[in-house]
Amino acid sequence: MNKKLLNKNSSLKHSVSLPTSKSISNRLLVLQYLMKHSFDIIDLSDADDTQILKKITTKNFHCSLVDVKNAGTCFRFLTALFASQPGEVILTGSEDMKNRPIKELVKGLRQLGAEIHYLEKEGFPPLRIEGKKLKGGKVTINPSISSQYVSALLLIAPFLENGLTVIQEGEIKSQSYTKMTISLLKKIGVEVLENGNKIEVKPFFGTYHLPISVEKDWSSVSYWYAYIALLEVNSKIQFNGVKTISIQGDSLVKNIFEKLGVKTLEGSTGIEIVKTKQVSDLYFEYNFSSIPDMVQTFVVTCVGLGINGKFSGVSHLVYKETNRIEALKKEIEKLNYSLEMIDGDTFEIKKQGELPSKVTISTYKDHRMAMAFAPLVAVIDKVEIENPDVVVKSYPDFWEEFCL
Repeated sequence: MNKKLLNKNSSLKHSVSLPTSKSISNRLLVLQYLMKHSFDIIDLSDADDTQILKKITTKNFHCSLVDVKNAGTCFRFLTALFASQPGEVILTGSEDMKNRPIKELVKGLRQLGAEIHYLEKEGFPPLRIEGKKLKGGKVTINPSISSQYVSALLLIAPFLENGLTVIQEGEIKSQSYTKMTISLLKKIGVEVLENGNKIEVKPFFGTYHLPISVEKDWSSVSYWYAYIALLEVNSKIQFNGVKTISIQGDSLVKNIFEKLGVKTLEGSTGIEIVKTKQVSDLYFEYNFSSIPDMVQTFVVTCVGLGINGKFSGVSHLVYKETNRIEALKKEIEKLNYSLEMIDGDTFEIKKQGELPSKVTISTYKDHRMAMAFAPLVAVIDKVEIENPDVVVKSYPDFWEEFCL
């Protein structure tokens, strides 16, 4: 098995190069396709997920087999896109993808008249989609498993004859990603009205020709915050091109990390993060329902700092690239920490002993497991990461930057 060995005695870089946001990039690619490439995208993400979607949206997919491999965002966005465009498509993915639920989105699209059929297991990929022009109207959907179901509908909504009203019934998870989608729709001129759990998107008959730049990826910044949090006071690092005001929900990490001793300073060319104090007696507590991808980062940071904590808003982590709750539980046990579920949406981590001098971390085919555990090299002599290449999903140059 391929492994990456990180050693504690390394010097800190002064500045780090970051990827741009794959979440923004993926949404823009769908909008660009639906608007017949009337605008250009600047600094498109080079993440695997985005490059897969780019390749698919620049070719003729009529009567074709489309394989998104393990790109969950691609599968969900393309399900809605293909359903709303004339032509038959078989949409599939990896074996892991075939175990990720798609039923709620399919049910929503069928309410609009979409013709979608399961080819293997009910409620899961692969799908045969008989695409056609959908008129729109109103759809009710449960967003508790994934906000991407809602975003997929919102992205096609302006291009439906009657627009679309989305009613969210159930616990709203990852709301920051829905807000991101709405922000991009408004940027190109779409009228979107929000009222509680209802989102109304008016049909769009205009054009948009200005280039759109993709922001630096705040999810990727988070791993560096974690690393700085585990170092000595006055450790610092710079990020060019990063802005504190962002449409990405994960930009909230700058506020949360202040509790863990890391301050964010903004300058004319980007930001600098600085370790300002040691944190040892804190009990960490936060609701991650809006920013679920940050759970692993903060669990590992707490472990590295030797503090206990309670993490809520986590129920839908079981539907990610892996069951992230179970993966975290297994891996932090190696670090003498326990993870116990309090209820279906909350777990608590507790220190059981001292950190080992060496640890090998399994990544479960999950890019965020690899990157979240890497910062432990600040407090553990040797950290070995199994299957390190999983980072290409969102941050292809992570190891080049992190191997300090």
